[in-house]
Amino acid sequence: MRMSLLHLALQNLRMRKFRTLGVVLAIAIASAALFSSIMLMKSMSSSIELGMAQLGADIMVVPGDAEPEGAILLGGAPEWGYFSLRYAEAISSLEDVAGVAPLAFVETTEGCCFRSGVYIVGFDREKDFLIKPWVEKQVGELRAFDAVAGAGYDWLPGSEVRLYGVSFTIVAKIPATGVASFDRGVFIPLDRLYWLSKRSREAGIAGMPLEQGEVSALMVRLEPDANPVSVARAIEFQFPELRAVVAKKALSNVKRQMQVMLQSLLALSALTWLTAVILVSVILSMSVNERRREFGILRALGATKRFIFGQVVVEAYLLATLGSVLGMLAGYTFLALFQDVIEGYLRMPYLLPNELYVALISIATIDVALILATIASVYPAYRSAELEPYDAIRSGE
Repeated sequence: MRMSLLHLALQNLRMRKFRTLGVVLAIAIASAALFSSIMLMKSMSSSIELGMAQLGADIMVVPGDAEPEGAILLGGAPEWGYFSLRYAEAISSLEDVAGVAPLAFVETTEGCCFRSGVYIVGFDREKDFLIKPWVEKQVGELRAFDAVAGAGYDWLPGSEVRLYGVSFTIVAKIPATGVASFDRGVFIPLDRLYWLSKRSREAGIAGMPLEQGEVSALMVRLEPDANPVSVARAIEFQFPELRAVVAKKALSNVKRQMQVMLQSLLALSALTWLTAVILVSVILSMSVNERRREFGILRALGATKRFIFGQVVVEAYLLATLGSVLGMLAGYTFLALFQDVIEGYLRMPYLLPNELYVALISIATIDVALILATIASVYPAYRSAELEPYDAIRSGE
């Protein structure tokens, strides 16, 4: 009966369950670190690109004491308070400014609404160029108690949400933007948000902090050939109490931060892989020493050196494949289940890549595992193949 490399390798791994489990676990941890690092960086990078593209603004104007640039454009709901809407008209009159879209953000709290942590976003019915065009294309004009939901909620059109004592009907959902306050937002006209704020105070509901004529940010769109940095400087010179954040500059800064984070993650992943390779090599060497008599008998029965060499390598391949698959499954599960936690900790948008990219990362991770398994098994495999049949059988007695 012809001997099978795969059959013998599987039999040996089954006979040494504890050792097999230890190697698989080491490779799984290393694979999870590599897979998660690449997925995390790709998710954040894609989310940032998508968010900036869908925002459609060149500059974001906020109070002077606002958060860092990356958090302003891509983080959670603004936490810097409100300022007067009157700045919008003055900024609109500046050279190279094509439009100014006011936005007001309110985050719901316990006691006011059906759920806390919902971002109510008010947009101007006339001046808005972010939300209004999409709403008009999808649903036309919003009625008095209509609202549009962000992609982060599972509400279907027709769902009812209660905000500060008033029921609103979700009539549509906007696509994912990668901007946290948009993806978790409920969008209503700005004048309706002012009315809701006034009513909440009059009705004795948990008071909304927004006052009539206040906004959280002004989104500025420039003429095609305008220089965003020059316009931002002009805004800050004329209104020193405000801060003008250039979208492309902020994006560049965020990407640099991500590059540093990626290097750290990859260094950690490399260290984990180095540990795994050493562990696999040591365990396979121990296995060769324990199986000298087995290899001697196989050689006596006609097995070639190439066959013995291949058996050790195949065992390493099986361990690497199983470990890498388990590691990737664990990494993907963690990234998917704790998406909100990761996003909150990093204060950056985070959207999982599409299935094709996940498949490509998975293939790359398995390839890395197989290559490193080959490296780890070469020396133990060579030692096993060079054993002389008679000496190997006698040494195993």
